[in-house]
Amino acid sequence: MNDTVRLISIVILFGLGFFCLQVGVFLLSGHKIRNNSRRTLILIEIITGLLLAFDGLAYIFRGNPGQTGYYMVRASNYMVFSLNYALTFFFCFYSVEFIKSDILEFKILRTPRTSIKGGIPIHLFVVFFICLLGIILTSISQFTNLFYYFDEENLYHRSSLYPLSVVLGLLPGLITVVMLLQAQKVLQKNIFVSLLIYSIFPFAGIILALFVYGISWIDIGYGIGALHLFYSSIKLMELEFYSDKKDGARLSPNYKQVLTMPEMKKRIARSHLWQVICAVSGGLLVVLVIISITGISMPKRTIVVDTPYLENDASQAVCVTFLRDAEKFWNDNDDYTRLGAQYNGVIYNNMKATIITDWDVIIDVCEDCAIDPGPWNGTFSISDEKMSVHKPHDEDNENIHGADYYQVTPLKTLGFGCIMYTPAEFSPLDSKIVFSYESVLKPLSYIFFDIVLGLLSILFIVSITISFTEGKIIRVEEENRKLEDTVKERTKELQEEKNRSEHLLLNILPEEVAKRLSLDNNAKIADKIENASVLFADIVDFTKMTSTLDADTVVGALNSLYSRIDERAKREGIEKIKTIGDAYMAATGLFGNEPAEKNAVALVKFAQGMLQDIEDFNATSNVKLFMRIGINSGSLIAGVIGKTKFVYDIWGDTVNVASRMESSGQTSRIHVSENTMSLTKEAINYSEPVEMEIKGKGAMKTYFLV
Repeated sequence: MNDTVRLISIVILFGLGFFCLQVGVFLLSGHKIRNNSRRTLILIEIITGLLLAFDGLAYIFRGNPGQTGYYMVRASNYMVFSLNYALTFFFCFYSVEFIKSDILEFKILRTPRTSIKGGIPIHLFVVFFICLLGIILTSISQFTNLFYYFDEENLYHRSSLYPLSVVLGLLPGLITVVMLLQAQKVLQKNIFVSLLIYSIFPFAGIILALFVYGISWIDIGYGIGALHLFYSSIKLMELEFYSDKKDGARLSPNYKQVLTMPEMKKRIARSHLWQVICAVSGGLLVVLVIISITGISMPKRTIVVDTPYLENDASQAVCVTFLRDAEKFWNDNDDYTRLGAQYNGVIYNNMKATIITDWDVIIDVCEDCAIDPGPWNGTFSISDEKMSVHKPHDEDNENIHGADYYQVTPLKTLGFGCIMYTPAEFSPLDSKIVFSYESVLKPLSYIFFDIVLGLLSILFIVSITISFTEGKIIRVEEENRKLEDTVKERTKELQEEKNRSEHLLLNILPEEVAKRLSLDNNAKIADKIENASVLFADIVDFTKMTSTLDADTVVGALNSLYSRIDERAKREGIEKIKTIGDAYMAATGLFGNEPAEKNAVALVKFAQGMLQDIEDFNATSNVKLFMRIGINSGSLIAGVIGKTKFVYDIWGDTVNVASRMESSGQTSRIHVSENTMSLTKEAINYSEPVEMEIKGKGAMKTYFLV
């Protein structure tokens, strides 16, 4: 990394970090963190600010060999890793608060089973445990170089298990995105888009890091995402997503509720589980595919060979030889105390899946050794009785084949050599060799890696197939449910309309007649009734009253009185036949097989109740009304006549006599025929018989109730 890129990174990291910390303080100002409705957003802003600040410090002190640099680099890198995990978790927690539309307490993390039953998404707990594992492994890495290590110059290097930290950092974000997509229906569109955009920034940073190395794109993505959350929260403040209530749910004004049928809950939960498995396996698969292509950078290793090898030792991962060519040596300018010779070195890579990408060889030599120009496959130099051989790099003159040519591929060798003039007694078999190398592991050569990759591929295919299938089934079931709800709603409307029609019909016809007509609209309703009793009631001097009162008063008085009587008739099972002007006509015994005595008694008692209703009415009304009531019992004919405005009516001598009983009666008294009296005398008290001349019947014995 050159100084310009480093300076740019430091400025961006500290600038973004300052803004994020400032935003956190702004949101916190005037409130305690516990009672602040945007508590989780505040934590996200502050953690992001600290993350960026520590990353900036890591850039500043990187390569500083002093004691301060030693501790600052290690502390800063530890905080960067740990805060990354913490930030991912708090964003997931923040998203769940929107999904539940409530301020959640962190204590729910102690009771995952209860919380999940209460509607908290399981994704939150998966993310929590992954992030917790990441922080624990990062802490262990400080003592074991699990994820990264620092060399003598205090420079940061990735360890062999660094990809594990990438996986642990990537999975929580993927799971959170899956959770947001699953909860899209219950989130307002602006909230869903805002949270999804935040998730995009770190992933964009990962892509940029692949093409432009040297800048903390991922952490910068977190910083931009945190500021985006703040600016979008300004709109949420206007909506007052969190109310001032201390208890209960905090709903936004336009919060959408989705009702789920109980029988679909298990299917939806199962679908969500497979979607999480799909996201996790897919994320792992992507990481493993990238690793299989790029390989895993292994930490630098150093091998010390005190007794040089004459040939390859296949039991060693790497074997290095350096020998004088037995056929190519000569005296140096006829000086027998010095020899010139060709020295050949060979690097044997006995590892089947590891490429040696860079290497250095240090060989002990004696005094007065010199290298002839023109060495091959290496950059040679001698200093302090040590010959150094370095892998040629792009800027070296010796690099005539390209830097990749000098890598040592698995189970291959690379030769290097030079012409060197040495004292005659020098022997390379007495020289210690120190070989240092950096390598990249290509895990596809390992059967275990291939099995894991294959199993993950199968799991990904299965999970995405099941997720797709379950999703289609759920959508079909939702459409069916909507259709069923529509059918139920329409059926309910039709039933209500039918009920209204039946109610109107029952207001016109007796229930039994209405049922018969509902079965057959063309049915002929005509019945001979043997044990009926008929009542006529008429208001005294009603015609004279109408000439002195206005229409509203007259109609209002009649409606009030006859409404009382109608309620009594319904209550006592009396069949109202009709009203004609101020006359009221009712009957019993038209339906059923009740004895004549019971029908007659019921009608007489109803007549007594009518007189009581009139008294109650007169007690509260300015219009005073009085009635004559007449009753007769016997046989009659009943039926429905007409096709439009049809009516149920009764005919016969019994009906006519009942009408005569009313017209020849007395005010506020009940006048009955001898037939009715004989049927009811056991239950009702009557006056002595009164002989009257009844029109059309002649002299008849009649009776008044006493």
